[in-house]
Amino acid sequence: MIYATDRDFGLSFCHKFKEGQQMASKEARERKLKEIQEIAEGWGRMIAREAFPDGPGLGVTLAEMEEYAVAASRALVKGSVESMVTSQGEQLGEEGPCPTCGKVCPLKRKVRATVVRGGEAHLEEPVGHCPACRRDFFPSASVVEAGRSRVQSDDPPSHPSHRQCHQRF
Repeated sequence: MIYATDRDFGLSFCHKFKEGQQMASKEARERKLKEIQEIAEGWGRMIAREAFPDGPGLGVTLAEMEEYAVAASRALVKGSVESMVTSQGEQLGEEGPCPTCGKVCPLKRKVRATVVRGGEAHLEEPVGHCPACRRDFFPSASVVEAGRSRVQSDDPPSHPSHRQCHQRF
């Protein structure tokens, strides 16, 4: 069996184009992360004032101060992740394609407890059930981006030719 590669169709520029997009995306992400860190530092000062309205007394240890900061940071992670996952799930709509047969199936919302860096978060996620395949599936944001579903995967979708062009026959 012979497979065509991107190079066979004069598409070798695509890889560099994608790398450029990824680099721009990475730079934008780093800028946004820096902005968020600066905002969170301000929230840290607010937490300190809330924990110790008159300032920490001389008898308060660094470990005690850190205890307040850690509790606040865990709650921030938990609340942020729960909010982002809920928002992402809402973008998927009320229906999604089965990753096995492609049939459009209704999506329900299900809350599940998941351990995140901030402790246990309760994530509201879309869950589909395909009566034809008799299976449940968990659509991801890639449905919106690529018109197809991935089942709980962090791997980016790849075009078959990308996998096949690296195989040796």
